[in-house]
Amino acid sequence: MTDTWNEHADGWDDNSDVKIYADQAFASLVLTTDICASDWTSKRVLDFGCGTGLLAQKVAPYVGELIAVDTSERMIAVLESKHMPNTIAVHGDILATDHRCEVDLQLRFDLIYASSVCGFLPNYEGAVLALTRLLRPGGRFIQWDWRASDGDNFGLSENKIRNALQTAKLESIRVEQAFSIETDEQTLPVLVGTGVT
Repeated sequence: MTDTWNEHADGWDDNSDVKIYADQAFASLVLTTDICASDWTSKRVLDFGCGTGLLAQKVAPYVGELIAVDTSERMIAVLESKHMPNTIAVHGDILATDHRCEVDLQLRFDLIYASSVCGFLPNYEGAVLALTRLLRPGGRFIQWDWRASDGDNFGLSENKIRNALQTAKLESIRVEQAFSIETDEQTLPVLVGTGVT
């Protein structure tokens, strides 16, 4: 799967739908958290599956430290070329048991988000469980993913997201449609799932 994302990296930021998705995810994040408040300048955030950093670019100015992680080497290279302040780009799979990370994962995160990532993971529930273990007490996990259609293997259902967040023992769980993306062929709804440790 990483090779596929490497192939898309160079033109990723030119795709209008990708930019709209990042804009809408950030608007949803602002509604879900107080991320624009001044106390976030001391907080630590993980962007899991950051791609080229379109959403990270919007988040980074408001937080103390943003760790942006992706398994695609080319996506990370594009992100690094943006020279974003207080952002550390990490190429690799931080969930792999044998992963040696240049970032101290013992220092927990105040917020972990994943934008259009979880629906592509081979072990979604296991990933959510592992990620939420990296949160500080009171930390928040947020994901945005395409809503699965009936009989389609693409995306996630509201129930699947809710079950994963419950299995991770999160509290204040919310799962709902956050926004939709209009394409030439169809309207694609995007779900947001959130919970607190």
